[in-house]
Amino acid sequence: MFEAWERARPSTFQKIDKLDDAAIALLDNNLSAELKAAAERDAQNVAEVAGRFGFDKAARTAKDLAERFASLSLSPVDGVSISEDLLALRQNLLGPPTPPSASKPPATSQASQTPPEAATSLDESQLEARRILLVDDEPLVSRGLTSLLARRQMAVTALNDPLRFWSTVEETKPNLILLDLEMPRLSGTELCRALRNDRRWSELPVIFLTGHTDQASVQRIFAAGADDYVGKPFVPAELTMRIESRLTGVKARRAPVETDPLTGLPVAGKATELIDRFLRLARRKSDPYSIAVLQVDAFANLVTTFGRGAANAVLRAIGELLPKSFRAEDVPGWWSGAEFTIGMYGSTKEHAAIKLGQICAKIAELNFLADDGRRVHVACSAGVAQYQTDGDSIPALRDEALKALEKVRETGGANRVGVSGVKAMGPMTRRVDVAIVEGDAALVALLQHAMETRSLRVATFADGETAAAALTGASPEIQASVILLGVDIPALNGLEVLRRLKAGEITRLSSVVMLTSRTGERDVLAALELGATDHIAKPFSVPVLMHKVRTVLKQGQAW
Repeated sequence: MFEAWERARPSTFQKIDKLDDAAIALLDNNLSAELKAAAERDAQNVAEVAGRFGFDKAARTAKDLAERFASLSLSPVDGVSISEDLLALRQNLLGPPTPPSASKPPATSQASQTPPEAATSLDESQLEARRILLVDDEPLVSRGLTSLLARRQMAVTALNDPLRFWSTVEETKPNLILLDLEMPRLSGTELCRALRNDRRWSELPVIFLTGHTDQASVQRIFAAGADDYVGKPFVPAELTMRIESRLTGVKARRAPVETDPLTGLPVAGKATELIDRFLRLARRKSDPYSIAVLQVDAFANLVTTFGRGAANAVLRAIGELLPKSFRAEDVPGWWSGAEFTIGMYGSTKEHAAIKLGQICAKIAELNFLADDGRRVHVACSAGVAQYQTDGDSIPALRDEALKALEKVRETGGANRVGVSGVKAMGPMTRRVDVAIVEGDAALVALLQHAMETRSLRVATFADGETAAAALTGASPEIQASVILLGVDIPALNGLEVLRRLKAGEITRLSSVVMLTSRTGERDVLAALELGATDHIAKPFSVPVLMHKVRTVLKQGQAW
């Protein structure tokens, strides 16, 4: 059997790699129907192979994944839990195979031989851990769900009046709550928020049942503190799978060993697991990956001067801000004290530094109250390093990011970001989305209006000398994500400005699009060799230019 597993193992892990790709596509909201169907088939195949070689836990996980990829209600918010399942799947396939006779029969074969009501046999202690409170104002739905879950040996208490919620919780002491989103008098989100604010029940898993699966409704559900949701009409297999997974505690996001209770972020061990998974994916796909370390400046002094309450409020606020500021595939984690680590998939260290600078600026704008009522503001410093450029492991990248952080802190100032091997951004730098460097005042006014009506931050320069002075230097006045640079401009022509931008390594942080009436190949090549990202010839269509700008911003600010 060992030799047979060694032959089957490579193709099995290749299928898990493909499931990784599907999870990333889901997180990016780019999972096609073909890739979704292929992922379902791959997961089913992995389940069959794992069961054949006695990896029962892996077989169950793969079977759950197949059911999830088959679900019609799959959405980007499911990507993180699927990624965690894939990490567990890999771990459960380690070690030697077990002869099927020595392991429990696969769930599929057992179900085919045994009626659903008798499919499993749980002892009293196991049944005690499967108490479900169902809160739904529709009695018909309650009866159907009670019958369905009873066949899976779950004890369901159905509640049609949400006003009796607290007395029922106290009486039944459930292990999981199913909540309807829309109910008269009290909504599911109101109940969930109240539950999360009650210390006795704050860690209780909550799954929402809803007919509203649009982005706004899903965001409202998770903002209230939900662990998961299932769309109505639901697939019974999907609902029971999600309930089972929460009851076992494998994916419970409030597990005390995995999550810091103050910040709500993964602790170092859990965050390292998640970062490592995306790091391996970046290695396989040759995508950039950056790791950042962020620290609250003078935190010890903050505690002694303003009290532990204010210090905790700062950490809690940062814990809430970080997940909102990144994509699902980026991993923010709490390391210790006032130190956080963030893994950023698909981001170069230059782009990551811009994002970190924005986050430091947001933190600096927050107001906190000291124990004695005084107002408190804090500053942060950060450092960032890039995989393969600065190190090949999480510890090595963290070390480089910490060195960059300490180096930038030594230069003085607050809210600074150090980039390993790159000049640091200064605290007085104003960050904008687009800088326009063009001598035609009418054209500048037109472009500025078009961009500002789309909520883009804009800076304008009428001559090359002023632009070069503001955009370059150790602490530039302006940091722009995109620079629209004319060629024939006063004081200093566009190509010379571009040379200065390249010499100051600004082209590593900003994308430059040349605006030119020259269509000669020599000028275009010269601009591209100097670091320009693209060019557009005058006269141009403003919508076409706006499309180019949006495309460049999307590529550079996908974090």
